[in-house]
Amino acid sequence: MKQSLNLKLLSLVVAVGMSMFLFTVGSSAAIQYVTTGKHLPENTVIASVNVSEKSREEAVQLLSEKAQEWKDNHSIVVKMDGKELTVDAEMIQFDVESTVEQAMDATIRDLQVAVNESYVTDLKTYMNDSLAKEFSQEQFIETVKRDAAQLVDSSLDYVAYDFVKGNTASLNESIGDQTVVVPKKTSMERVVKLFDGEELEDGAVFSFNRLLNGDGVYDEVSLDVLASAIYGASVEAGMIIQERHISHRLPEYVEIGLEANVDLNQGQDLKVYNPFTGDYHLSVNVEGGNVDVQWIGYPTTSDFHVQLLNREEISPKTIIQYSSLVNRGTFNLLQEGEKGEVVSVYRIDRAVSDGVQEFISEDYYPPVARVEEHPSGSEGSSAENSGSDTGANSSNSEDEKNSTEEDVSGGNSSKSKSLQKNEDGIWEVVPDGESK
Repeated sequence: MKQSLNLKLLSLVVAVGMSMFLFTVGSSAAIQYVTTGKHLPENTVIASVNVSEKSREEAVQLLSEKAQEWKDNHSIVVKMDGKELTVDAEMIQFDVESTVEQAMDATIRDLQVAVNESYVTDLKTYMNDSLAKEFSQEQFIETVKRDAAQLVDSSLDYVAYDFVKGNTASLNESIGDQTVVVPKKTSMERVVKLFDGEELEDGAVFSFNRLLNGDGVYDEVSLDVLASAIYGASVEAGMIIQERHISHRLPEYVEIGLEANVDLNQGQDLKVYNPFTGDYHLSVNVEGGNVDVQWIGYPTTSDFHVQLLNREEISPKTIIQYSSLVNRGTFNLLQEGEKGEVVSVYRIDRAVSDGVQEFISEDYYPPVARVEEHPSGSEGSSAENSGSDTGANSSNSEDEKNSTEEDVSGGNSSKSKSLQKNEDGIWEVVPDGESK
């Protein structure tokens, strides 16, 4: 009886021991499965990295490698006041373990990013006082964190003025300026009211003619004066010129290469595209007989300068016609010749160390021919006649000696020609049957 009781007690101890052993082994296996054996769900992508069905350790290792590779091969660039500052990529810290843990337990699969604020504080020391005061450090940090979390295959480029606290006028500067002399008896009052303060948003196109009333009556000279000033300011600012016209003759009020001519009736417009991220507005002022135009807004990272190159003068030719009303040995000067000009306009960004010249235009103003009227029957000796000096109705100059002569008598031409005045009152040679 006693032996049977001992046997039952022994069996109970063995059973309890086996149960405890199995429980310990099972619990350990379960814990190991939960902590290390769990895999990420299918189709799990974090920052463009596919970690589907990978274990926690595998996902952490893969993401860590990708994050470090991104930091080694990409930069953070901040542009301000004509400078480009490269920030150390160590400013960004990727919390890969928290990212994987979050992806295990939730549907959120964003790469967790932290930014060392000391780098941003150091960045502000390179800003001017006005910008540093209005720069939103919090907005900049959140933007960097959001962009870096994507591990994009490009550098992170930012413009400091995109992070100011609101639209702060105190930060505005002139990015392009042009002054043009206003001709006497030309009133600029009306056009100043029309154009002063005109806004040009980023990515938008400014159209000169859009601000004019098709049925309105305007002083054409005042329009061309202002158009030239706006054009010059736009080229200096770095705007993209989409449409621009010039006159047949260079006006006295503007330098060659910087003229713009508009004509509402003929559809000749001045169109300017804003390639910058900020909005700009026109400032138009008339003072001391000059009109000054500026594009006002946040400073750009560029420092554009206009270059006028390959400027040349073109000598006029001499046109000779014959008349029986002119006495032999004399000639009448119908039109004094004027030299023409040509110039190439370029723009260069001095903020870029290897900045190249950007071609803007080639402006050509043709010469005005010298027109002489000689006596009939002197066709064979026109050269001597054109060089004679016979008083009030004759002329002789060095330019005349070097000019080309054109005979409009038609005697040796396969197609007869005649002299006609064009709409500007200038004599020109025109084939018969055509009008100027």
